[in-house]
Amino acid sequence: MWATSIAILALLALVSPAAAADLELGKKVYGQKCASCHGPDGKGNAKMATALKVEIKPLAASASKPEAELRKVLEEGKKPMPGYAKTLSPAEMDAVLAYTKDLASK
Repeated sequence: MWATSIAILALLALVSPAAAADLELGKKVYGQKCASCHGPDGKGNAKMATALKVEIKPLAASASKPEAELRKVLEEGKKPMPGYAKTLSPAEMDAVLAYTKDLASK
């Protein structure tokens, strides 16, 4: 029992720094590419929604969607949102998806 607990704690220690780094990268990418429309808090930017004549739903509304669906929207876009397949690396896309899920849960 103790050996299992120690193994789990060791695994968490290895994963946590990487996960924190991913969230930091995701926060950076989100700030550069997403926050102007989705808002810094993920609840949407009303002024941008008005300017674009669209409804910008809070990120929490998409949090339950499958990862593959969210990734596809990030890669290909969904009007008026542009796709980012050519401008973001796979690691940046993974990081921003992780960050948006974290942001939506708050």
